[in-house]
Amino acid sequence: MAQQKSYVIVGAGIAGGTAAETLRKQGFDGEVHLVGAEPHRPYDRPPLSKEFLSGAKEEEKLFFKPEDFYAEQSIELHLGTEATALDPSSKTVTLANGESLRFDKLLLATGSRVKTLPIPGSDLEGVHYLRTIDDSRAIAQAMNGASKVVIVGAGFIGSEVAAVCKTAGLEVTVLEIQPQPMAHILGEEMGAVYANLHTSRGIDLWLREGISEIRGNAHAEQVITDHGNAIDCDFVVIGVGIAPDTSLAQSAGLQVDGGILINESCQTSHPDIYAAGDIANWYHPGLGHRLRVEHWDNALNQGAAAAKSMLGAPEPYAPTLYFWSDQYDLNIQYLGHAAEWDEIAIRGNPDEEKFTAFYLKDGSVHGALVVNNFRDIRPTRTLIGQKTPVDASSLSDESTNLKQLARGG
Repeated sequence: MAQQKSYVIVGAGIAGGTAAETLRKQGFDGEVHLVGAEPHRPYDRPPLSKEFLSGAKEEEKLFFKPEDFYAEQSIELHLGTEATALDPSSKTVTLANGESLRFDKLLLATGSRVKTLPIPGSDLEGVHYLRTIDDSRAIAQAMNGASKVVIVGAGFIGSEVAAVCKTAGLEVTVLEIQPQPMAHILGEEMGAVYANLHTSRGIDLWLREGISEIRGNAHAEQVITDHGNAIDCDFVVIGVGIAPDTSLAQSAGLQVDGGILINESCQTSHPDIYAAGDIANWYHPGLGHRLRVEHWDNALNQGAAAAKSMLGAPEPYAPTLYFWSDQYDLNIQYLGHAAEWDEIAIRGNPDEEKFTAFYLKDGSVHGALVVNNFRDIRPTRTLIGQKTPVDASSLSDESTNLKQLARGG
C-alpha cells in the first residue's frame, strides 16, 4: 500500500492558513501539517494596529476559522514551535520541540520579522513593536493612563497606531526619517498630502528626523532625536519596517535574494518546495520583473496560488497589487505597483479628503492612491490591469466617466 502523501506548511499566518484551506477545498486527501511559531491558530493581522488596538474588535473575531475547523478538515496544527531545520534531500522539517515532519511537498510561508533599532534605551520597559496579538495587547495596555506617546516611523503601521492613539485622546508625536511619510511609495507630492491627513488632526509630525536614544529610569520617559531634540513620553512605539524571515530557506540552500526566489507558480529552486507571502520574491509576468510584497491581499492570494501549484495545477500568479488602511474616518487604498512615474493625475480634491491620485508611466496607469473614493476602485483596477492608454487630463476631469474610460471608450 502506497504511503499517504504529506504536505507541510511552515508558517501559520494568512498565506499558510489560506494554503491549508485551499488544499482541502481542492480535494487533497493526504496529510496536511501547519506549523506556526506563535501559539495562536491563523489570525488577521491588519486589525492589530486598528480595530483590535482600539478595542472595537474582540480577539476571537481576529481568527479566520473556529478552533474546531482544523480538526474537522484534518489539518494538523503544530503551534507555538518554530521550524529549526529543513533538509531538502531527505524531505524533512525539524521543529524546535524535537518533532520531525516528512513531506512530499513543502510550502514556506514564514512571513516577516520586525526590524528593531539597536539604540541606547531600546531595552527599556515601555518600548514597543507591533507584529503579534501579544504586541497589540501590550500597546493597548500602555495606552491606559498614558497621555503622551512617541511613534517612530510614519508608514502604515506607525500611522494607524498614531490614529488610534490620537482618537483615544493622547498627545502623539511621530518621527519620520524620510522627507515625507510613505515617500518611497507615494512620492513626495502625495506624501505631503498624506502627512496633512495626520497633522490636520493634531499629530505632531517631525520629518527628516530619526531617533538616537531612549531615556528613562527603567521605563521609557524621553526620546532623543537624531538632531538632539528631547521629547517627553509615556511609551514609545517603533514601526520602521519588517524583513522577510528567510533563515530556514537560506540554511537549506534554497536560492534567496531579498526574499526566497520563486517563479510565477510559487516554486522555489527545489521542485517540491514552494513559498508565498512576505518572504517570496517572485517574477510577476504582467510587470516583467521580480518583486516582494508585504501586504495582506498578496499573502491571501499567493497562499492559495501556491497550494494549487503544489497540487499540480499551477497558474501564473500575476495579480493587480492592492493594499489598504483605515485611519480616523479615512479609507486609504492603493492599487498597482508604480516603481516610477512620469506624472500624477489627481481626480477630486485632496483638501476635501476624497480623491484619487493616478500614477502614470508611458501613457498608462501603473498605480493609484484612492482616499474615500470607493466608486473609483473597480475601474482603476481595470485601467491598471489592462494597461489602458489614457491621458492625465481625462483622469483629472471629474466629468469623465471612469468606467467608460477603463473600457477604452
